[in-house]
Amino acid sequence: MEDHNKELEGLKRLESQERLSGLPPERLLDLAGVGNDDDVLDIGAGGGYFTFPAAGRTKGRVYAVDSSPVMLDVLRGRARDLEKANVEVAEGSAEHLPLADGSVDVAIASLLLHILQSPEEGIREMCRVLKPDGRGLVVEWLHPREDGKPGHRVPLEKMKLYLDACGAERVHEDIWTDTYYSIVFQKGSRK
Repeated sequence: MEDHNKELEGLKRLESQERLSGLPPERLLDLAGVGNDDDVLDIGAGGGYFTFPAAGRTKGRVYAVDSSPVMLDVLRGRARDLEKANVEVAEGSAEHLPLADGSVDVAIASLLLHILQSPEEGIREMCRVLKPDGRGLVVEWLHPREDGKPGHRVPLEKMKLYLDACGAERVHEDIWTDTYYSIVFQKGSRK
């Protein structure tokens, strides 16, 4: 029960007004080109920060994947309450996505890759599930933790190397409130 409450408290921070203004999901979805009939994957979806805005702009499927039973319950409840029939909630991890090769137009990993044992494996999985010429959106922390604790971070330059190694073409980069960076990439044939 304590872990359950801890996760819900963390979700409140992730969905705060400060986060919304500094990292606007609608603007990031615009940059990733989400629209009309796109099938979208939100990896490590949490409470649906990107899931539900994406579901409102596409008639395609929006897959919300998370490994936490608490977050899966939150996602299912919100999908029901918001009447988003195009949202499919699934248990899974960024390293082993529960989707077929080439099954989505857009894959999103926001503030997730830094917690993986191998962020590069998470990028490879994103590329695997993207359709040919599909687009990916990666959002990560820009700076090391201010408190000096050894928080996991994926520096922007290292993320670029991971994307290059997967043959992805970086098409857009941004810095958000000097706190986060985002990269939109396209699955390509470079390798």
